[in-house]
This record gives sequence, structure tokens and C-alpha cells, in this order.
Amino acid sequence: MLSQFFILSSRGDTIAFREYRGDVVKGTAEIFYRKIKTWPGSLPPPIFNVEGIHFIYIRRNGLYFVCTTKFNISPTFVVELLTRISSLCKDYCGVLNEEAIRLNFVLVYELLDEVLDFGYPQVTSTEALRACVLHKPVELSAGSSSPRIGLAQNRDQRTLPSSAANKSVAFGSTGREGEKHELFVDLLERMTVLIGANGSVLRADIDGAVQLKSFLTGSPEIRLGLSEDISIGKSTTGPGGGIGVPLDDCNFHQCVRVDEFEKDRTLAITPPDGEFTVMRYRCAGDFRHKLPFQMLVMIEDSDPKTIEVVLKLRCDIPADQHASNLIVRFPVPKSTTSVSPVLAAGSGQTAEYKSADKVQIWKLRRCPGATEHSARFRLNLSDKGRSTRKEVGPVSLEFEIPMFLCSGMSIRYLRVIERSGRTYSPLRWVRYITHSDSYVIRT
Repeated sequence: MLSQFFILSSRGDTIAFREYRGDVVKGTAEIFYRKIKTWPGSLPPPIFNVEGIHFIYIRRNGLYFVCTTKFNISPTFVVELLTRISSLCKDYCGVLNEEAIRLNFVLVYELLDEVLDFGYPQVTSTEALRACVLHKPVELSAGSSSPRIGLAQNRDQRTLPSSAANKSVAFGSTGREGEKHELFVDLLERMTVLIGANGSVLRADIDGAVQLKSFLTGSPEIRLGLSEDISIGKSTTGPGGGIGVPLDDCNFHQCVRVDEFEKDRTLAITPPDGEFTVMRYRCAGDFRHKLPFQMLVMIEDSDPKTIEVVLKLRCDIPADQHASNLIVRFPVPKSTTSVSPVLAAGSGQTAEYKSADKVQIWKLRRCPGATEHSARFRLNLSDKGRSTRKEVGPVSLEFEIPMFLCSGMSIRYLRVIERSGRTYSPLRWVRYITHSDSYVIRT
């Protein structure tokens, strides 16, 4: 049983607060925020204790969802509850950020009153709460600079802003006048890669997910056709052996019927309200496409007080694709006093040296496929020893690649079948995105 629940902004402002039992001291939100800011290293673990009070929290989009209790309850149960509450806020507010929560604070409190009763969880289903939540959400206006998503099938346009899916489920299937029937599907992959100093791949894993958000009336069945050449298990060979998409394992949402999955890789879905994950999968080692990035790191001794680091980055994705928001980081020696970067002019590249963390950052706003980029960094040192060179690296990459999946997973078709048999032709949108989870090159 929970004593309190609250939502904090990244600055520590209390956005929402509920007291359920009155058995903990006042000012717990301030105690929590002071603790996470003074915790040695990075963020504290998801659960910690301060003077007999258990704090359990998650962080989503810069917001802290926190609950307190004095009872010995299951931490994983509470983390799952907080995750469901954050998902409810996203489903009903359309987007999960500080502005949306502040504009819809009445709606958020209405959700909390239904989800928690005297600190006991009651119901966390988006669909079940629809009949209980009566307050209409305030929808945020979409920014003009939003990235765009690709289209599976549409009668009018080929792309939409990615914020188009940020709508409340309160409007998604009520038949509101002027509201389009739409279906949004995301194929998301996060890469964990470790490359040795000699260029050999030591580890390459992909954690993928198929996410769906439905704004359809009634209860239509969705048929989602995935790549026919998916192979599951360790009995497959590499791409040269004729495999397509090798998956180590996968699992499905409870609303998915997998009767035809073994036959032709088709999923039959009866979608619940809100956003949910249709399928999760994992693959390691053998991918259809090359790793998106290779990097050559060269360290040169120029004089007794200087080291030069040269980075040569090669983007191996297809030429008609591009990576965005590419960030390259590498630690520098502790004796570094300053860094002088040399970048290509007019290429949208920037460099920043964080002296407090002893980290050099190189940013590329856009990196087209089949291109190479290089940068040179001159490290000015106060002292140079034998082990100074070893303090440089490893190099880590953060990036996002729209409309590209390294595993080769794809959607063949997306159909909506109305149970009554009538013609039902909603707008269907599909987006592919590859993110870096941990992409490290040793030096």
C-alpha cells in the first residue's frame, strides 16, 4: 500500500501530488529531489530509503513519477504500477511532458482517483478507465519543426509530423466530428554494439519492438504482416546462408493471436485503447545490414604537452538514408587543460569540451549514408605521462536513423477488418527508427 504519489519536473517542481495515508512526514517531494541531486555518481537506484521511508520512482521524458511507503512491498510491483500510470498520462494527454501534464492536471487527478484508492491499486487499463474519466483533455498544438514519419498507405499525403500520433485516446474512438480514423505503427530498434580497437565486432545486439496506437471506432481486427523470412532460434546461419531476419527470441502482447505467425508471419490484433507494444524481439550477431557506423581512432603525440586525437567516421547505411542528431563522445586525460577542435567548415558540425567531466563531444546534425566525416582534436595537457594516451577513449556514439532498421525487419501489409463486414479504410501510418542504446568503439 502506498502512502503518497507525486510527479516532479526535472527542476524539482511538484506537478501533481496525492496523499493517501498520512503516515509519512511532510516535504517528501523536496527530500526526494535533494537526494537524487546529491547522490554520488549518476541517478540513485529505482528504490532507496530515507529515514524509514521507501522512495520508489521512474523517470520518463524528464518527469519523475514517485511514490512513498513505509510498508515492505514488492519494488517491481510498484515500478510496474508507476509505468502504467505514466502510460495512462500519455494515452489521455496525448503526449507525456511537463506542459501536457500541467495543462491537463484536472484529468491527471481524475485518473489518479480511479487508479489508487487509499494507496491500493485498483485499475490501470486505459480501456476500462474510459467510462470513469469524464474530463476532456487539452490537446497540445504540434510544432512546425517536428520530425516526420513515413506513410504505409494514405490517400492524401506521404508523410505526417511525428507529433500526429500525440492525440488523446479520449478523442480516438468517439467519432468526434472531423476526426480521422488513423492507425500508427512504430518499429523501433535499439542497438548495443561494442567494437574492438582493431575494428572487430565484439558484441552486436538489437532489442526491437513493434508499437501500435489506434484511433479507430468500434473493435476492428488489425492484421499485421511482418517479414516472411523471419527465423527464430539459434539454428540459423549468417546472411550468406540465405537467412532473412534472424531473431533469438520474441514475445507478444496478450491481445495478439499468433495462429498464423508460424505459417506466414501474420499477427491478428484486437487492439486495446491507448498505445501498446504488439511484439518485442531480440537478435544478436547476424544482421541483414551492416552496422550503421564504423570509426577509426588515431592518437598522435605532437609535442611533450600535446596529444592529437583524429576521428574518422564512416556511415554505412544506404545512400538514400541519413542519421540525425549524431553525438560522439570520448573521455580525455585528467591533465587536459583545453581542447582545440578542427572541423570541416559548413558541415553542420559542432564540438564542445566539458572540462568538469573531462569529456570531448562532437556533434553532427545530419549524417547522410555512404559518407565519411573526420575531426581532429588537439588536447593541451598540463602534465604528460606514460599512461596519458591510455586515458583517451573509448568512443561512444548516440544517434537516430529514421526509416531504417539494421535487422531487416519490415511490415509487408497493414489491414483493418471490421467485424460487421463493412468497408473500413482508415489512414495507416508506419515509422521505422533505429536508436543507439550503447554503441562503443574501444581505442
